[in-house]
Amino acid sequence: MVLSVSMAFFIVVFIASIVFIYAQPEHLQGWANFLGITGTILASLQYLPQIWTTWKLQHVMSLSIPMMCIQTPGSFVWAASLAARVGPEGWSAWGLYCVTGCLQGVLLAMGISFWLRDRRQARHESDSSLAGNRPNGHAAMRSEEGLNEQTPLLSDSGIGPE
Repeated sequence: MVLSVSMAFFIVVFIASIVFIYAQPEHLQGWANFLGITGTILASLQYLPQIWTTWKLQHVMSLSIPMMCIQTPGSFVWAASLAARVGPEGWSAWGLYCVTGCLQGVLLAMGISFWLRDRRQARHESDSSLAGNRPNGHAAMRSEEGLNEQTPLLSDSGIGPE
């Protein structure tokens, strides 16, 4: 079904583009703007589910943060390059890359924040397990650095009221 819809869309756009180029060249800029807006909407429809899923999972899963660190600024560089060549009247061509760069930036910011959060949590868990292996570990765990709002008040770990 996706292939059929894509092929139908391609054929309609191809025929309409030929009509605009040869029969109605005065409307060619409007057609280009329509195609740019359509591309932007389709790109957004591609990114928004990925952003939503990443937010719900609170993890980037298979997304590559180093790749996004290159690709996100690259979108804006490419948009600037297009803007320099086609000017403001070609906004629908370079605007697409600005929108996708922003959406990639959202994914990148979430990815970096989740990575930092996980790194802090792993460091905290590592510090906690080291404190439990030290002599007099219970006393070390009772210090202010070992307790937070998520530490159980009553547990089998020996922390809490005796």
